[in-house]
Amino acid sequence: MKKIPASVLLVFLSLCIYGQASIRLYNQGVKWAQKGNYEKAEAFFTKAIGLNPLLTEAWFNRALARSKSGRYRDAISDYTKAIGIRPGFAMAYNNRGCDRNELKDFTGALEDYTKAIEQDSGYARAWYNRGVVKTELEEYASAINDFLRVIRLDPGFAGVRENTIQARTALLKKTIAGFAVHYLLDNTYAGIPLNFLR
Repeated sequence: MKKIPASVLLVFLSLCIYGQASIRLYNQGVKWAQKGNYEKAEAFFTKAIGLNPLLTEAWFNRALARSKSGRYRDAISDYTKAIGIRPGFAMAYNNRGCDRNELKDFTGALEDYTKAIEQDSGYARAWYNRGVVKTELEEYASAINDFLRVIRLDPGFAGVRENTIQARTALLKKTIAGFAVHYLLDNTYAGIPLNFLR
């Protein structure tokens, strides 16, 4: 029988001990977050990360706590760390997109929502959030397509029908405005009264 070196056993034993401690700290953080005390939650998540920097859920939940406290840049940093540990983490991409949206970084938010959808094409929340950002960027037709996807995935999704109507209305207004400008610049529509635009 081959002997295992003492150093390997020590490393394994310390990983087990620290692993258990980090999970306990993480669970305490979750309890505080559920109570709405995000400052205490963040402290426990930070301690858990200190013991186990590869604990993706601790990074993710610390980001949530920071986001709930309005510290969007710090949250984005933590989501980025979680994604670095688990590259296919769709929810982390989605939430990072939400925080970028809060900072009016619509392009960054759009990229994150798209990445979340690439990871999980059935993730209705990411489709919805991407539709909202596309509306902000006045990409109405594309936003409508995202909202329609949400309706197919989850017909009862809150707010999606209203946002679809708003995007359609905005697209129609933009189209009519474009037609009116074209009409004024190129009189090929002579005889059509402009009062239909009121």
